[in-house]
Amino acid sequence: MIVTNTDLKQAVGNWPKAPYRVRLAQVGELEQPLAPTVLRAVVYGTAPSYVQPDVRRVYVPLRSVHQNYAGEIWESTLPVRYGRDGLIEFAENGEVMFLQASLPESDLKDTAGAAERLYKALWRYSALRHYGNFLRVWNYLPGINVGDGDAERYRNFCVGRHRALSADPSFERKLPAATAIGTNAGRFVVMAIASIRPGQQVENPLQVSAFRYPRAYGARSPSFARAQMLPWADGTQLLVSGTASIVGHASTHLGDASAQLHQSLANVNALVRQPGLARRGFLPQSYTLYLRDPEDYTSLYPQLMKYFNGTPLQVLVGDICRRELLLEVEAIYQLPQFLNK
Repeated sequence: MIVTNTDLKQAVGNWPKAPYRVRLAQVGELEQPLAPTVLRAVVYGTAPSYVQPDVRRVYVPLRSVHQNYAGEIWESTLPVRYGRDGLIEFAENGEVMFLQASLPESDLKDTAGAAERLYKALWRYSALRHYGNFLRVWNYLPGINVGDGDAERYRNFCVGRHRALSADPSFERKLPAATAIGTNAGRFVVMAIASIRPGQQVENPLQVSAFRYPRAYGARSPSFARAQMLPWADGTQLLVSGTASIVGHASTHLGDASAQLHQSLANVNALVRQPGLARRGFLPQSYTLYLRDPEDYTSLYPQLMKYFNGTPLQVLVGDICRRELLLEVEAIYQLPQFLNK
């Protein structure tokens, strides 16, 4: 939905203060033993042999090309419980649960079946633990663009995800924000945040909702929202999905990374500055930029310094869901009172 001031006021309800804080972090910090308050540490790269295993530390096989940051720490403001249960690794604090599941790349011979299996496992487990509302999902899919037409791995992933989620007839009104990025190797990983209370799905006035894409993009449209709005008592938060150079439903500025970056950020700004959100004064807390070609980083660097203007930014090398797209941006926005806590 497109958000209005009335929607925002009605969404606030009786939400508590935010049960976590998230920040980008450097490699050295991410490889230290995790404090008991950490819900999730996401590290981009491979796991060194000297780091003690911890289900809360997730390694994602993407390379960082921006040296300031190489991952994220989500720290709880409440006591944390964590563990492993079959396919599922989880950490929870009574308000939110971080959970993930993965399968070997060999299982992607049936990509739709693998996606359906992981999504069903995650959704069932979170519901059993009373975290029945998914806020944010990251999908890391090896060889995301392998195959042609409807045989492409990403398109088959969308089929499997849809099969899992559409068991609920109202699923399109409850979709989480999401990112799907291709890796060169490793496991197929789905990582998510679920909550005991529903956020508010937010759509983008410049883009067709992903779940309404026409048949040309695959047998099933991608099942995600452009953002999720979380009205925590100490400041509303926006979890913004991976956003590329798409206007309406069409890819734009083909072959031009600079223009695609400009359009991607224009799309993010259109979402954040729509009626009902703009006057609230949301500020960016962090950005993640995914680049298909790491060599684009050098030519884009002046734009990155101008656009992001000191906001924490991590830049990662990964394939985008459409072959013609060269990059994608995701973000977290907060109201100022949250940031001042």
